[in-house]
Amino acid sequence: MSDKRLELAKNKLEDLEAKLEKVKGTPREEEFQMQIDKINELIAHLENELDE
Repeated sequence: MSDKRLELAKNKLEDLEAKLEKVKGTPREEEFQMQIDKINELIAHLENELDE
């Protein structure tokens, strides 16, 4: 179960990073960066859950 959530989170991260490249230098860059930061926090949380 957790493995699937982790996989989905990593896929979402890849999508956001690709979109971030497209909006670099625009006002939307910060918005995408905030989303990436949140996904990274989620991935770290899920990885910790798996380690327990």
